[in-house]
Amino acid sequence: MIQVTSFYKFFPFENASFEELSAELEQAGREADLCGLLVIASEGVNATIAGSTAAVEAFMGLLEEKSGSGPLESKSSFCDAKPYRRFKVSVRDEIVTIGDAALNPIEKTGRYLSVKEWHDQLASDEDYILIDTRNTYETELGVFKGATDPRLSNFGEFPEYVRNSGIPKDRKVLMYCTGGIRCEKASLEMERQGYEQVYQLHGGILKYLEEYPEGFFDGECFVFDHRVSVDGNLQASQRYSLCPHCGNPGDQDIECGNCSKQARVCKGCLELASYRRSCSKDCANRIAQAESGSKHTRKTSVAVSRVQLSE
Repeated sequence: MIQVTSFYKFFPFENASFEELSAELEQAGREADLCGLLVIASEGVNATIAGSTAAVEAFMGLLEEKSGSGPLESKSSFCDAKPYRRFKVSVRDEIVTIGDAALNPIEKTGRYLSVKEWHDQLASDEDYILIDTRNTYETELGVFKGATDPRLSNFGEFPEYVRNSGIPKDRKVLMYCTGGIRCEKASLEMERQGYEQVYQLHGGILKYLEEYPEGFFDGECFVFDHRVSVDGNLQASQRYSLCPHCGNPGDQDIECGNCSKQARVCKGCLELASYRRSCSKDCANRIAQAESGSKHTRKTSVAVSRVQLSE
């Protein structure tokens, strides 16, 4: 079994050479046969890594030593196959991108609800508004019952959503995301805009499902790896696969119109064009050629190339 471990921590990460450190950590991870992604920035670390339990724990110990982070709180699940193709360390400006350095969880944090407090709150009759801070391709797979979906294309749109939401400033607000990291900045943004009672789920959906697999979360939780999503028992999805055309979760089973291979694509791509009833971009291009002739083929080829470059 492969252990998949997610963690993040905001702390003053002071390093003379992030590039040198990232190369050292990347080499250590690959030598330990890990896969996944570690993001480092001056505000902290954010990662999902996978491998043997011993290798994951040893790498986290190394990271704690090299970064000076102190103990890293993590969430783990298990799967049968590696959920990433390789191990990578990425140096960025933010460990979760909202585009505003003034939102600094190192200096100030929001108010947390433990998993039990969150569950009890959702079970109560108290008045509150529940906000999902994730992107639409995530919320379409599953949400907490009664949640408001801001329909975000990316997390950077959250401040504008709050400004235009019309939610009364004295309303009690509960917010959540996959593992908790986006709420660290989202809660500060709401407080900056004058909201007085903002609470976030500590550990996010993944931590909630560890304790309440049959609780108030409906559907599956999107994860950023080749498992696509996990069910209430934190098992890899049997329903969704990554769409070969756009990379979003897909649950539409098809037979490729070019090679007859069985595949799974998203509903949006099926509705967009008939040539996307196919198992790959190459097959999609071949179908488009057959359907439209050489003149349209040139246009289709350019369009497909742009999709490839955007990923």
